[in-house]
Amino acid sequence: MKRNQSNIKKLSDYIMNFAFLYSSFLCFTTAIEKWDTQRFLAIIIFVCGFLSFIAVFRNYIAKLVYKIRKVKDYE
Repeated sequence: MKRNQSNIKKLSDYIMNFAFLYSSFLCFTTAIEKWDTQRFLAIIIFVCGFLSFIAVFRNYIAKLVYKIRKVKDYE
């Protein structure tokens, strides 16, 4: 049972990563289209796309933060 839950968790992580990546590409292309006419809106959309792109790496960022905290606790 536990192995099945692990596989489902991995599958849901892949689906979420794909959704974040797809939304970031949509934001980037929309920001490029709006750059000439609505620069302020394009900047906001670009920031949203960047945050969505960073969310793809949320698991790796969390592991890095935990390692840094662990090293700090040993000092």
